[in-house]
Amino acid sequence: MKTPTFFTAAPPCTPPPPVLDTLKKVYLFARQPKQLTREHNVLETKLPLLFQLTFAELILRTGLFTGIALIIGNWETFAAEYSEGFAMDIPLLPLFVSVVLLAPLTEEVIFRLPLVYSHSFLLVAALTFLFHFCPAFLSATDMPLLYFAAATMLVAILGLWYLRSAKLRAAFRGLWEKHFGTVFYTSTALFALMHLLNYRDMDLPLQVLPLLVLPKFIGGFFLGYTRLRLGFGWAVGQHAFNNLISLILLYGYLMNQ
Repeated sequence: MKTPTFFTAAPPCTPPPPVLDTLKKVYLFARQPKQLTREHNVLETKLPLLFQLTFAELILRTGLFTGIALIIGNWETFAAEYSEGFAMDIPLLPLFVSVVLLAPLTEEVIFRLPLVYSHSFLLVAALTFLFHFCPAFLSATDMPLLYFAAATMLVAILGLWYLRSAKLRAAFRGLWEKHFGTVFYTSTALFALMHLLNYRDMDLPLQVLPLLVLPKFIGGFFLGYTRLRLGFGWAVGQHAFNNLISLILLYGYLMNQ
């Protein structure tokens, strides 16, 4: 007699990955970035991994923030990143939507989505970059509109050439895969550098700028690792959680001033 389905033994439980094993894999990835095998088990693997990665990132960034603030001599420089919204009397809900929901999604589309190579991912990332960062970049650099239009036209021509040439696409993909470490760290560095636009209205010494970039670089590295090992949506969620923590801390800091 065949055993009924409800009497069949449950599959064995997969234990969550050990913390030291996760940190070792992150270290090895940092030394030589490469495409990772995607995890699929949500409850037993992905959630514990996300918690471990987020916790490790928060510890590193908190240590960096504390050390840099002691070097600079004040905390107001870090508060400037999101305090503009409070200074403009933007209600908390729209600020929450902008900082915690829209900003993480937009930035992950630009800097992390194309880490898994795809023509459509590259196109979406490029278009999102133009709409999201170009207005702020123009405001910060005072670039003449004519120069910006010419640069945009050049990028559009190169993009069309890329899309129409199968040989160029194949060569570009080969370079992408062969030099993935350079691609990964370039994306991470650009992510960190673009956040300097948040400090464009502050008169900061040049030697301070690398210190402000470093925590964002660490954050971008962990988000890139999450995107490759867990998936794009998990990186967006991790980014949103990071911004939520920053917003809550900043709100508490400003309320006590």
